[in-house]
Amino acid sequence: MSKYTINTLTEEKANGRVYTPPHIVNNILDLCGYGGDAVLQKHVIDNSCGNGAFLIEVVRRYCEAAGNTGMSAEQLGDELATFIHGIEIDKDVRDECVGNMNAAAQSFGVSGVDWDVFVADALKVTRYSGKMDYVVGNPPYIRVHNLSDKYGEVKKYSFTQNGMTDLFIVFYEIGLNMLNKDGVLGYITPSSLYNSLAAASMRKRLTTDRAIRKVVNLRHYQPFDATAYTTIMVLAKDYRDTIDYFEYDEAERLPIFVSELTYDEFCIDDKFIFGEKTALSELRSIASCIIDSPICEVKNGFATLCDDFFIGDFPFGEYTIPIVKASTGALSECLFPYDNGGKLISYEHLARNPKIREHYEAHAHILKNRSLGDMTLWHGFGRSQGINDVWRKKYAVNTLIRGTSDIKLSVCDEGCGVYGGLYILTELDIGEIKNILLTDEFISYV
Repeated sequence: MSKYTINTLTEEKANGRVYTPPHIVNNILDLCGYGGDAVLQKHVIDNSCGNGAFLIEVVRRYCEAAGNTGMSAEQLGDELATFIHGIEIDKDVRDECVGNMNAAAQSFGVSGVDWDVFVADALKVTRYSGKMDYVVGNPPYIRVHNLSDKYGEVKKYSFTQNGMTDLFIVFYEIGLNMLNKDGVLGYITPSSLYNSLAAASMRKRLTTDRAIRKVVNLRHYQPFDATAYTTIMVLAKDYRDTIDYFEYDEAERLPIFVSELTYDEFCIDDKFIFGEKTALSELRSIASCIIDSPICEVKNGFATLCDDFFIGDFPFGEYTIPIVKASTGALSECLFPYDNGGKLISYEHLARNPKIREHYEAHAHILKNRSLGDMTLWHGFGRSQGINDVWRKKYAVNTLIRGTSDIKLSVCDEGCGVYGGLYILTELDIGEIKNILLTDEFISYV
């Protein structure tokens, strides 16, 4: 995965680089059909190659296939230079990649390969358009508002016309553009593309073109040291009405075939929902229901974009409220710089309290470096969600749910905030809510 410079909080987020474990590399290459004699004289590229996780295995597979033909080391070196390609934006990482590829080739007696792995921004590369038999990789995951200088460039792509997009969505379009008419693309990326607003244009295009070949839902298995749920998507340009759906066996480290699905079965309300046919039929029935008077609303909790500043134990009581972390049910204290109508209190007014002023002054540089909207002032929360409902009774609920035992439901009285999950606004009492949530039917739906 490539490196991109952004306005940053952590190194992984800052460079967009999370390296791919070997078993995931092998899974993707196998799903794409990159193996055996099929690899010979076929162009393959990783357009965000990082230190070469995919390209190392590509080299190994190509050399093994060539060895079965009796090809000379000299000819093999020429073919490796001709048919294997990579793009990496960071020169030092590119050099590391080439070193790793050299080591892989040398284990087959091949040296001195003039690798076609070069330093460039994949968003600006057109030389491979329409030429690749295989595009594989683990594109960078970076929300576009975190990119320091690429917002306009990213938004030029047709896949990125909705919402606050992510760089990995652009790489799907870049990869498809690189494929020839018979080419195959295989990526591992966040599974948010199934239902996010940011990926709406992408889903529409993939559906219209019938471009999906295989989907592997990794579900709760997380191959990276990150919290994002992931999926493997295999795409192609030839029109096909059905896809193969797999789920991931963590113990075996293999995708397990579940079902062949039609687009009508997994496209529900302009979103992708994958599963067994019976479950999808039930979900479609639920989605088609028209509810005149909903009994509850479910909303996102606070997004301060700096919880360490706004949430904790404070040496002042003014402008604070109790707050519940929905993911754990833990109760804390929150600096809440808003009035009862949800309007942000001026910094000058807050700073009349010397301890509050001291707290802000000590963290001003962090607050001002958050990814704030044009109308958001530096001393308030990063996003406005949840603020207007502080003075309403609600129920905090976590989002990471595998079974009924995982559900954490907390009562939040008027004046209490919620973060780290969702909250429910309803006239139902907690017993009635539990009778809905703590059921096998609800877990199946989730």
